[in-house]
Amino acid sequence: MKSKKNPVTMWWPTALTLTAVLWLTLAQDPTPDIEMPMLFPHVDKVVHAIMMGGLCGAAIFDYKRVTRPPRPVSRRFMVWLAVAMVAFSAADELAQSAMGIGRAGDVLDFGADLAGVAFALLAAPPVCNALLPEK
Repeated sequence: MKSKKNPVTMWWPTALTLTAVLWLTLAQDPTPDIEMPMLFPHVDKVVHAIMMGGLCGAAIFDYKRVTRPPRPVSRRFMVWLAVAMVAFSAADELAQSAMGIGRAGDVLDFGADLAGVAFALLAAPPVCNALLPEK
């Protein structure tokens, strides 16, 4: 009888990235003692793209890492991941507005989220295939 592995321990990079994204997007003051300089206008949009692209990339990496036997990332997984990331990004922006703690959802943040996801969907599979080649 095969023992079942815990998905959180198997997908720990995704779980860790998800935790960081939720903290940074939903906490009232996620970095209370850090004064962030304004590097350029709308730098927060770049941060949104990096966060959601990073989450999407972590999921692709984990899929490639835990799939046995090792094989390329499937199109089916990519489609489901894209749908899940769009839904998560929308829910995250809606949650920011609904919580009433001074954070506000923003359609431009949602657009930045989607740009990061699109970039990760294109860039992560070849990078993961290079890092974790099939045997």
